[in-house]
Amino acid sequence: MKRTLLTTICIIIFINAFAQKTTTVKCDAIYKNKGISIKLITFDEEKEGYDREKNSILIISQKLNGKNSILVKDSIFSFVQKVEFQDFNNDKIKDILVQNISDARSNWTYNLYLYNAKTNSFNKVIGFNEIKNPSYNAKYNIIESHVNSGTNWAAFYKIKNNKAYSYNIEITDDGSSKSEKEYRQAIKKILAKK
Repeated sequence: MKRTLLTTICIIIFINAFAQKTTTVKCDAIYKNKGISIKLITFDEEKEGYDREKNSILIISQKLNGKNSILVKDSIFSFVQKVEFQDFNNDKIKDILVQNISDARSNWTYNLYLYNAKTNSFNKVIGFNEIKNPSYNAKYNIIESHVNSGTNWAAFYKIKNNKAYSYNIEITDDGSSKSEKEYRQAIKKILAKK
């Protein structure tokens, strides 16, 4: 009886140690006639993503004319294995966002891979995964972060040379007329720096 129980426990541990969750996304609707697909292989669902932990392998590959090639292979953390497509550099081509973490207030962060149509390649934006709830504001060519916390706040960023840079401007983001005024002032400061 003890031996059977011990054997069963060992088998369960072995299976869990090698269990993987794989998410596959065909990108034909986004990158027409490019044969691009995304595979996110999660090898550890127990980690929380803090302290630079990794739990997944991201593979962006391409199959053209019967030839397979890997465009990106990256070790990342992804809490819910969600892949999204949004334009973050105003080139009118959607880029790849892979969900990173979700904090206590459900503020999500993402890994961002910008698509370069000229070179048919993707470049990871360093530091982007530190920006909570990012959205791209095409009018001002900036990234806005709207954070839910005890006092909601917003911050502003730009991408330059595949790195995320902060404008070091934070404002209250509670929907009040005061926060709307702070937003307009923040935009003026950002435009003055460009």
